[in-house]
Amino acid sequence: MNKLTLRIKIFYYLSLTLFLLGVISWVPYLVLNIQKPYGMLTFILNPLGFYLGYIAKNRLLALINLAMLFSFIPVMIYVYLTKGYIPM
Repeated sequence: MNKLTLRIKIFYYLSLTLFLLGVISWVPYLVLNIQKPYGMLTFILNPLGFYLGYIAKNRLLALINLAMLFSFIPVMIYVYLTKGYIPM
């Protein structure tokens, strides 16, 4: 295996790991109802995952990391609707 394919595989797995860490960072807030700002890690982890997915030449991985970066908006809408902060 040459150096280039090894580097691309490393970037691929790092990007995938950062995506999974971004998903896991929302679990305490949404599932366990722990009111700690772990979800804010998506603003740090997922741009790095997007960049690594771009370098690894994997569009799907780059796009799901980008979607996780903007996941803050739907999660906050869901929380406000379920907690009764917005009257319906």
